[in-house]
Amino acid sequence: MFETSEIAARLSSYLSAPVAHLSVLASGWETTVFEFTLESRSNSLANIPVGEPVVLRFYQGSAADAKGAREHITIERLSRAGYVVPTPYAFEPDRRVLGAPFMIMQRLAGGPLFAIKSFPQAFKTFSLGFFSFVRAQARLHKLDPGLAGLRDIPHAFSANSAAAPSSSYEVPLLDRVLAIIAERVERGPLPGLRDALQSVSERADIFRASKATLVHMDYHPQNVIVKNTRITGVIDWVNTDVGDRHLDAATTAVILATSAMEHPRWMRDNIVGNGLRANFSMMYLPLYHAMAPLEFQRFRYCQSVAALLRLSMLGMMATRGPESVGFRPEAIREVTPGVVRLLSRYAGRKSGVEVRLDLASPQVPRS
Repeated sequence: MFETSEIAARLSSYLSAPVAHLSVLASGWETTVFEFTLESRSNSLANIPVGEPVVLRFYQGSAADAKGAREHITIERLSRAGYVVPTPYAFEPDRRVLGAPFMIMQRLAGGPLFAIKSFPQAFKTFSLGFFSFVRAQARLHKLDPGLAGLRDIPHAFSANSAAAPSSSYEVPLLDRVLAIIAERVERGPLPGLRDALQSVSERADIFRASKATLVHMDYHPQNVIVKNTRITGVIDWVNTDVGDRHLDAATTAVILATSAMEHPRWMRDNIVGNGLRANFSMMYLPLYHAMAPLEFQRFRYCQSVAALLRLSMLGMMATRGPESVGFRPEAIREVTPGVVRLLSRYAGRKSGVEVRLDLASPQVPRS
């Protein structure tokens, strides 16, 4: 990535307007997010507000092009459908402009639902906003995928073994996810996941048929922006797909139970922090079920699939490097023994088969 000063200069040229106050807002596994303001109206993109903070989101990693295009299409169509997402102003796939694909979009008011500045602040914001967090996901699952072309967004989950001769759109999300896990188990190799994968694969016929909905597949407190307790938007749509909502809800349950509160340290290294994580994890299912009734047998099955999908992702990051699953090299820091232990136990409970992921010798790619 270019230096901040060069990004500002190139962005000013791209927009034909002077850029001020460009600074890093956040950095994740696969993106870097900047905030900037325009000093005057852009001649090329007149819809970008002047004098107000705007987001510049870079897509990085081996799947950057597909992820950027997918997120732009998704939030553009969700915005038209009236769902709470940032307004997209532009997407640029040409890496020659700023060195990576990027999107310019609205800067949402507020911050992540799970604020980490202090325990009292985190507890207050998360407690008061958790109901709205669940309600926003349930509302997403009630949207008609045919509305505003949401059914036709580029799918995030595909695997060679799952591809139909004509189109992956004809293959259920469940089958595509299972094929991805299977590929990772073989490529890793990840032998400690093989028995559990066989178990869930043998039961797939029972749960294959389902009503298709738009699914986020990475819905957790860091991807929901709130101001006070009001949700101002849901972000990070790079994993969006169309399929069984039970798998999306199960993915959220897995993240809440195993990963979402690994940081900061006080959240995982003391009894109060772990208690808070456990309480909200337990609250999620009854709240969601009250808003969008679940088939519990299907949900429990999807929990095992979601846990194996996430565990196989961590396994590939450790054995083949983060770029093997589309992330930046720095993402390896997030593959911690604590998360792996929790996730392995979780996957074992839900699948009924012992699950083990050996991270003794992680291979970190060179930067």
